[in-house]
Amino acid sequence: MEQQNRHPQDVDITIKDIILPLLESKLMRDIIGIKYKRELDTVFTTTKERRVDLLLESEDGSILHIEFQTTNDKTMLYRMFEYYSLIKMEYKEKTIHQKLIYLGEDKCNMKNTLKDSKLSYEYELIDLKDFQCDDLLESDNMADITFAFLCNVRNREKLFRKALSKLRNLPEQERSDWVGKILTLLKVRPKLNEEFERVFKEEPMLEIAPLTIEELRKSPFTAKTVEQLEQEATLKGLEKGLEKGLQEGLQKGKQEGLQEGLEKGSLKTKKDDVKSVILIKFGVLPKEVEEKIETTNDIEALDEMFKKVILAGKIEEIS
Repeated sequence: MEQQNRHPQDVDITIKDIILPLLESKLMRDIIGIKYKRELDTVFTTTKERRVDLLLESEDGSILHIEFQTTNDKTMLYRMFEYYSLIKMEYKEKTIHQKLIYLGEDKCNMKNTLKDSKLSYEYELIDLKDFQCDDLLESDNMADITFAFLCNVRNREKLFRKALSKLRNLPEQERSDWVGKILTLLKVRPKLNEEFERVFKEEPMLEIAPLTIEELRKSPFTAKTVEQLEQEATLKGLEKGLEKGLQEGLQKGKQEGLQEGLEKGSLKTKKDDVKSVILIKFGVLPKEVEEKIETTNDIEALDEMFKKVILAGKIEEIS
């Protein structure tokens, strides 16, 4: 039977997205413990495709396999053994090393040794909560700082403020991207997420000057929404002109039908657009603002909210 996803897809994608810039970071050097030469293909095809999280060839010629896990999985020992077999079949003459890095909030209770008759198998299991990484507070590598959220850091508030300070100095789009990665990773640590949100509210992001309509037209994240709003404004103007020449019943029916179609077809898109423009402008989407957007099912209200965000000078003005 096919295994279910080990963790939410967005968390899985975020972990993989951070891996490449993390390879040259101090954290990964400490975890790997060896110098690697190159990254290898992570896909193995037998009767069905198997993909590992990270596969490296070290300078001494050995192979290092790393998996990231956010929940306790009773089958993990056998999955790691399966991965070992697949890697060994591909690199028969190579020595294989395996590490499983556990990122979850619950106590890690997965097994990492297998003994059966003449078989003895073991992989290294690392609970990132126990991995001491206070020295990462001095790092300027954003991937280091991001993964430090999940490590054992004595002064966590200092880490939060270090992250905020680093984020402030990033270009707007890069900052928005890293904020999204941090918040996605923190999904596996709900208690830690609450701490971070508290500090974030006490020390909000650097204010950004409101974007002009022309700047929003050029932005790949808002151009479609601005165009749609302009088209709808034109459409509403045409409807007003037609209303004068139509009978009241037909006029009402068409208007209601058009309104219903617009609401069903664009409600979710509008909500997503409002959230996106908030993240672009302010680098953060407060939970209460997100809840307000999600519970708003009136298109005109969402339009007004979108315009309000565009004109706002600071995030408090849209709460």
